[in-house]
Amino acid sequence: MAVDRAQKLSEHYALGDFLVDVTFPALAKELAPDEATIKNLGRLADTIERLVAEFPGEWKVLSGYRDVKLNEACRNAGLPASVDSLHLTGCAADIEPQGDVDLEAVFEWVTEQAKTDLAVHEAVFYPLKGFIHIGVEDERRPTAKRFLMRT
Repeated sequence: MAVDRAQKLSEHYALGDFLVDVTFPALAKELAPDEATIKNLGRLADTIERLVAEFPGEWKVLSGYRDVKLNEACRNAGLPASVDSLHLTGCAADIEPQGDVDLEAVFEWVTEQAKTDLAVHEAVFYPLKGFIHIGVEDERRPTAKRFLMRT
């Protein structure tokens, strides 16, 4: 099934921005999410827009939606990809600022805002790798919230 990668999900993000993986770009080109997953990606894009508004500049998606094949490739490569990853349902993305941004301050802001009105369900900060994993809740598969710092 072909998807419209140019489909706008939010002010700064199109569907194609979330159909990427920097480690396995060829597998990412094969991604064809269903409508429920695209809806989740829209919720995720809206949540990331709040982060962009607070920390202006370009934020690149390093890995967005993953189908089972891409997720397994990530797992087999030793990357932090769980078998029940929120990436599998379009509810998570690994994002990286393209400018000079204090990622620790971003992580702290996300953690605090998630207590009130930011729809972040998961945030994992990878300070040595220079990116943050952001996830929204998968309404079809509820899980506990988690906020972690990893190396």
